[in-house]
Amino acid sequence: MKKHISHTTKTKTKRKNRKIKFSESDYFEKHYLRKDKAVIPITINKIEDLYMKHDYKKIDLSDQLSNYIEEMAYIVPIKYDIVLEIHSPEISEAEQKHIKKTFKSNYGMDIDDIDYDIRTAYDKAWILFVIGMVFMILAYAITPYVWQFISDFAIIAGWVALWDMIEILWLDNEKLKTERLNKLQLYDAEVTFVFDK
Repeated sequence: MKKHISHTTKTKTKRKNRKIKFSESDYFEKHYLRKDKAVIPITINKIEDLYMKHDYKKIDLSDQLSNYIEEMAYIVPIKYDIVLEIHSPEISEAEQKHIKKTFKSNYGMDIDDIDYDIRTAYDKAWILFVIGMVFMILAYAITPYVWQFISDFAIIAGWVALWDMIEILWLDNEKLKTERLNKLQLYDAEVTFVFDK
C-alpha cells in the first residue's frame, strides 16, 4: 500500500532544503555604499531625538539611536569609512558641532571601556597562569608523599586554571578586539547633515 504524503509535508521539506541566494556584501554595496564610503542614514524630527530622554545637557546618545547605528555598522567591512548622514530639519552650525562632538565622545568612552576590559582580561589571564603553574608544580611535588587523590585534584585544578587563561587570551580578547575595531570605525565616522524641507 502506497503511503500518502500531504502537500504541506512536501512544501515543508522543499523549504527546509532550499538554498537561499543572499549575499550580505551585495546587499551592503547596493544599499549603503556610496563613493567607497558606507553611508548610514539617520532620520530625526527634532534634535532631542538624538539624546537620552532625560539628558538636559545633551551629551549622551539615546540607546535606540546607538543600537540602530551599531546594527547598521555591523555589516560594514572594516576597510570602509562610515558616514553618519543625519536627515533633520535645519539646525545651526553650533548645534552641528555639538552633535559631532557628542558622537566622538560617546564612541570614545566605549573604546575606553573596551580598553579597560582588555587590560583586566590580561591581568586575569596572568593570575590564572600563575595559579595553574603552582597547582601543576604542587601536583608533581607531592605525589610520592601524600595521597594520590590530592595530586590528581592539583593536576585538574591546574589544567582548569590554564584552560581558563587560554580562553581569556584567545576567545574573549579576540571578541573584545573586534568590538574595539568596530567602535573605532564609528569613532572615526564622518557626521554629515541633510536638511529636509
